[in-house]
Amino acid sequence: MKERILQEIKTRVNRKSWELWFNSFEVKTIEGNKVIFSVGNLFIKEWLEKKYRSVLSRAVKTVLGHDATYELTYESFDSHTSYSEPLVRKKAVLLTPLNPAYTFENFVVGPGNSFAYHASLEVAKHPGKYNPLFIYGGVGLGKTHLLQSIGNYIVQREPDLRVMYITSEKFLNDLVDSMKEGKLAEFREKYRKKVDVLLIDDIQFLIGKTGVQTELFHTFNELHDSGKQIVICSDREPHMLKEFQDRLISRFQMGLVAKLEPPDKETRKSIARKMLEVEEGELPEEVLDFVAENVDDNLRRLKGAIIKLLVYKETTGREVDLKEAIALLKDFIKPERKPIFDPIDELIEIVSRVMDVPKEEILSSSRNAKALMARRIGMYIAKTYLKSSLRTIAEKFNRSHPVVADSVKKVKNSLLKGNRQLKMYIDEIVGEISHRASSG
Repeated sequence: MKERILQEIKTRVNRKSWELWFNSFEVKTIEGNKVIFSVGNLFIKEWLEKKYRSVLSRAVKTVLGHDATYELTYESFDSHTSYSEPLVRKKAVLLTPLNPAYTFENFVVGPGNSFAYHASLEVAKHPGKYNPLFIYGGVGLGKTHLLQSIGNYIVQREPDLRVMYITSEKFLNDLVDSMKEGKLAEFREKYRKKVDVLLIDDIQFLIGKTGVQTELFHTFNELHDSGKQIVICSDREPHMLKEFQDRLISRFQMGLVAKLEPPDKETRKSIARKMLEVEEGELPEEVLDFVAENVDDNLRRLKGAIIKLLVYKETTGREVDLKEAIALLKDFIKPERKPIFDPIDELIEIVSRVMDVPKEEILSSSRNAKALMARRIGMYIAKTYLKSSLRTIAEKFNRSHPVVADSVKKVKNSLLKGNRQLKMYIDEIVGEISHRASSG
């Protein structure tokens, strides 16, 4: 009977979900028409109760009848019993809650996040290897997912390590409360002595908050000096954290800094598939293509779009075709972006008009003195004022890197020698660029 119930559950979930969430799950007893399930991980227990309640209920009713019920219990396994994955089954030392859905298995890797993913996995496997790990990227790109994946991985495999996940706002509020209550020593004990792995989210929230930055600096130093792992997430790279103490920024940069880039279309499609898998839903391939192509790079919006389509399908009992998907997701579709005029293209247009040299001649191999001067001035302004790379300038002006570098150097030397005509042209061109920028 127990095997029949387990088999019934297994047929109602996909293979990956079964392997991920039911690896310590078993039927403990059957008392009349009540089934007692047990699971060896508290966090998986909470996840099963939240996500698979209806699956478990339907399974026991199918096998035992309409009046059958169940109860899900947590049991720590006997440490003397031999299991293939004993650390997964042992109760984790977790100081703060983690979302059990945030795992490395559920994270879709693509070109834009591969480095950050593998850096995070290395830190999870070998705490202290990269210390600190600083992950940054825009909203909804998976920073929190990676941060909590590190925590979930460690507590399942290194249960003796004490893991704490907090937002910087939580750190601030704890500090303020402890100061009000005269418990600063307890605060410092909590964050500096009782933590082995500290995961801090949204560090940018502390911009301009000098007092809490000082406390964080000393907390960081004590943990780092003790070999404790620190992982920090931010919406911007360390040196862009304006109004942050320089000494703190230098600490953020002393380990490994990893960036999360927006996913490309193929990665977004893979993420959409993963979301369908987690939600145990199905959508036509053309609908997935549409979502991946048109929904904004923010993965939270991507998930929202998938959920909306699945809810519509479930509540109406109808399949979602492309036409319905377009209508349902009109609020999710990113607006058409106006084409951005390339700044070097614009520069070449201005140089051509100001110096009365055809654009085609500037970009040609002509050695005409005026065309040569216009070309060199354009390269100089692109490098000096637009801060473009030599590679980009070379591509735009159809020249090699050495030619660009030599042209920039020649213009610079002429200016140093007081070439007034050259300065006049440059001032006029740069002035028009600045005017367009301020009025555009």
